[in-house]
Amino acid sequence: MILPWKFNSNLSEERLNLLASHLKEIFYGVESMLITDDDCSYGRGSLFFSRARQRFIRLGMSDELPWLKLVNSAMDFTLEIGGIPFRVFRDEHDKPAKKGFWRRNDTDRLFASNDMEPVIFRFIVERPVSDTDELEIYFIGFNAQQEAVCEWRYGNVRVLRSTDEELAPEVHQDAARVELPASEADDADVSDTGTK
Repeated sequence: MILPWKFNSNLSEERLNLLASHLKEIFYGVESMLITDDDCSYGRGSLFFSRARQRFIRLGMSDELPWLKLVNSAMDFTLEIGGIPFRVFRDEHDKPAKKGFWRRNDTDRLFASNDMEPVIFRFIVERPVSDTDELEIYFIGFNAQQEAVCEWRYGNVRVLRSTDEELAPEVHQDAARVELPASEADDADVSDTGTK
């Protein structure tokens, strides 16, 4: 699966990381506040959506992030990253089922239907299943057939692995040179001799 910035450079990892960090902060803020016996998953989900909507509306209207633009402030709020529209859902990334997930509003119809390229972009916040699980946040582009064709996961560290058993050749490095800055060297001379 390709990464979003391979599809469009405006969807850079730096930008996605920044937006996902906002979603993470909102999620854990709500979770840490609504912890009584009177709170439920529905209430936490509603408050998360409300806070995410307000935060993203504010970010999209400010000059703080010139590449982020608010294009729809209704309940199906939509923003653009460098002209690419996206929406936010709290759902499961591999089988989204939230009402309205696949519906495209007028501001979410930048691309014509296409089976090979993403035409719908969504940030998906997938809540942890248990207390030991971590929150997962995805940015996924779906084609017209509702198939994921590009995907990025927040905090996912790519690890390079060898495809064979051969070790890389050794690289020789000289020992590191350690020198005191001139001002510290002068101080050291004074302390060694007692005078300068």
